[in-house]
Amino acid sequence: MKLAKFLGTMTVLSLGLLSIAAVQASDNAASVEDGKKLYAAHCTTCHDTKIHTRPNRIIHTYGDLVNRVKFCDVQSKAGFSDAQIHDVAEYLNANFYKFVKD
Repeated sequence: MKLAKFLGTMTVLSLGLLSIAAVQASDNAASVEDGKKLYAAHCTTCHDTKIHTRPNRIIHTYGDLVNRVKFCDVQSKAGFSDAQIHDVAEYLNANFYKFVKD
């Protein structure tokens, strides 16, 4: 009886953890899509996506990428929130840079 209760509890806990992981994965997908929209609306007024594939690019880590998006936000006066900065960085990383995040 105790074993059955333990197994039932473990099953419920496992399902809960899987649900949390699924929500986090869908949040990442949403941030990439939001970042794509923000990039199209604000970043392409200064440059196109070719800047991200040039051989002498200045971005070498995910941290560099986030910092560059922050820099561009200030320069363009886009007024991104911290979440939007990370959305744009996620979009760029997913589509161009492929950095492993720390």
